[in-house]
Amino acid sequence: MAETICAVAVDAATFAIDKLYSYRVPDGLREQVQIGTRVLVPFGIGNKRAEGVVLAFRQDDGGRRLKPVVEVLDDMPVLTAEQLRLAAWMRERLYCTFFDCVRVMLPAGLWFKRNETYTLCAQADLETLRMREGDAGAVLRLFDQPGQTLTAADIRQRLGGRSVTRTLDALAGEGVLLYRSNTVQKSNDKTEKMLALDMDASQAYAQAGGRSPVRLDVIGVLADGGWMSQKELCYMTGASDAVLRAMVKKGLLRVRYEECLRTPDFAEIPKAPPPLLSAAQQRVYDGIAPLMDTGKAQAALLFGVTGSGKTQIYLKLIEKALAQNKSAIVLVPEIGLTPQVLRQFAAQFGDAVAVMHSGLSVGERYDSFKKVKSGRARVVLGTRSAVFAPAEQIGLIIIDEEQDGAYRSEQSPRYHARDVAKYLAAQHKALLVMGSATPSVESYYGAQQGKYPVFSLTERFLGTAMPEVVIADMRGQAREGRTGVIGPQLEQELRDTLEKGKQAILFLNRRGNSRVIGCALCGWVPECPSCSTNMTYHSASGRAMCHYCGASVKITGQCPVCGGENLFTETPGTQKVEQELHEKFPAARVLRMDADTMNTKNAHEKLFAAFAKGEADILLGTQMVTKGLDFENVTLVGVLDADQSLYAQDYRARERTFSLITQVVGRAGRRFDTGRAVIQTYSPTHPVILAAARQDYEAFFERELETRQALQCPPVCDLTVLTASGEVEQQVLQSLLSLKTRLQSLMEGQYADVKAPVLGPAAAQVVKVMGRYRYHLTIRAQNSARWRSLIAGVTREFWADTKNRGVLLYADSNPDM
Repeated sequence: MAETICAVAVDAATFAIDKLYSYRVPDGLREQVQIGTRVLVPFGIGNKRAEGVVLAFRQDDGGRRLKPVVEVLDDMPVLTAEQLRLAAWMRERLYCTFFDCVRVMLPAGLWFKRNETYTLCAQADLETLRMREGDAGAVLRLFDQPGQTLTAADIRQRLGGRSVTRTLDALAGEGVLLYRSNTVQKSNDKTEKMLALDMDASQAYAQAGGRSPVRLDVIGVLADGGWMSQKELCYMTGASDAVLRAMVKKGLLRVRYEECLRTPDFAEIPKAPPPLLSAAQQRVYDGIAPLMDTGKAQAALLFGVTGSGKTQIYLKLIEKALAQNKSAIVLVPEIGLTPQVLRQFAAQFGDAVAVMHSGLSVGERYDSFKKVKSGRARVVLGTRSAVFAPAEQIGLIIIDEEQDGAYRSEQSPRYHARDVAKYLAAQHKALLVMGSATPSVESYYGAQQGKYPVFSLTERFLGTAMPEVVIADMRGQAREGRTGVIGPQLEQELRDTLEKGKQAILFLNRRGNSRVIGCALCGWVPECPSCSTNMTYHSASGRAMCHYCGASVKITGQCPVCGGENLFTETPGTQKVEQELHEKFPAARVLRMDADTMNTKNAHEKLFAAFAKGEADILLGTQMVTKGLDFENVTLVGVLDADQSLYAQDYRARERTFSLITQVVGRAGRRFDTGRAVIQTYSPTHPVILAAARQDYEAFFERELETRQALQCPPVCDLTVLTASGEVEQQVLQSLLSLKTRLQSLMEGQYADVKAPVLGPAAAQVVKVMGRYRYHLTIRAQNSARWRSLIAGVTREFWADTKNRGVLLYADSNPDM
């Protein structure tokens, strides 16, 4: 019988050697190995076990001796054929490995924890082995006798944390050490113990007798023959676990275990009627809905001012998708937006909704994945990674606040959820709706090029007026003796708002107390030892912290260099503003929302609930407060530092600033009272600030597109950025210079058809992070298949070159620089 050969994407393969590796399927595993299942396979010289995913089967050519699959990790395939095709599509475009693409599609709970052990061979001559030099000798001297087993983690710890993986592999290859690896899934199915009578109630009463009233109560509750969870039974009867176990042992009760999903319970959310649309909303819905009936992949841009009611249109479109027996995926940019949106969706669609985001526990994410995969949930709501939900028959994909940078992944694979959504829409012949009050320049440009239609909502729902915007010129405030963050105009507006019993939202996209703290006598400023940046002072903990690597130092109030006690702070953050608010408005109740206060489970939901109930007067926060929030009592919004991102070294800086200001201003006056907004700026005549104050997206877009055309930046032209990082700065620079030379050489010859100028090497905005120096090359060229072939080829060469050992390289298309 011909051998069965499977093609496996292996976790241990780097980008330089990434391909589908062939493995022999043993006879005993033939039925278990299927496309989409995960397996353990021997990999490399030491045959160390590595995790992999079966992507295909191959013909046995009989010409090679193949290694066998060691173990099958899944009872059923965890990836569908559609998901595997998506992984291949992503790999071809994102300069990453097959396994990177597969990993991002599965929830953390579905992955395995691996326990690796090494056993000293029973026949080993320990005295002779201990005389070896280098790492091999150091490892072998940790063993006390033949047959002893140590874990890989224990070996690394006892050797001071240094990596000895190559040494362990070599010793395993020699047969000196025996390598073993066992895998345990990170999250298992949660089950609930169910109990029922194992006989007629009359017989149960007779056997129980009258000696135990609790047992009689248990029989009475279960007398209808139904099943009840042990937890509920104990609550209803007061029976202990020991009593129930005894009843099972005597044959009075029988037991079964039912799977219990760790997903939100929507039972407490009252069912709501379908949303009633305004005339403007109905016109937009009537324009978009027919696109779902064409049987082709379609896209639409929903351009609606803040407060125009885009969510109501989303709900109606989802209702139509469900009526067509299709699934819907809805993406939101922030975890903080999901509680408010979730209540609306659950009120409409009940238990058909599944939530997927990183704020859930491992078990909750795993169960949400299963709920979608089984078809029990046909509406998926989540952040960026929810685009990979295993929904069947996708009919609608909605990306709310589609301009948000949170939809781009900064880790491999470096995908943009919008691009993945476009691919899925094409594969499922579905409708993709991109919604925003400030569409990305790329999306609006695509609409202007005729790629998809634009549907506009130019007025707020129920005709509510747009906020009145005041631009507060902060220049000269220091000369007038004002040192705080809150200027006189905003302070007066806050007083008026609080006196009326209304609420306010203040936005400052900088957490911590102060961006800089230092000594006024000697000039000392705490700098991160591992990153080329100053530490940010956090008054809540009394420490200065690096926001890149997490390193921190205690601030005692005394300079560690000269002993002076005259410390100064500059560039205030949210903690400092919170202190100032308490000083200026002692009676006001302030809630602060930033990464420091939102680090516990359900923190977003609790804070929003408290603010909605009127338990606070002022909500102060970073960009978490700028999008999607809807509080009817908020009539004032303050932008404390509108210039913060305006002058960043990034071609998207102006777009990001315009979007943040426009979005946060739109949080005011969303019901019956006209809202007001105060934009504090040192650049009151800047076109971006003026356009944001007027909520004039078209004027901003026209001016921004002119700039992008002059700079040859997206959407006019694509950018490819090759970033290298390493611990030795000179080595990083030298490796990039060699790479640049290689690129230019190829573009003079084999790839002359895609010739483009190569800029750099240039330093990253923060050149050193976590002890590694970062530099990059930038190339403006059309992102074609031919171009990607060139970039992938030089990247593989770079990884394979031993001169670049210790330097990491990755490629990215149109990144946020």
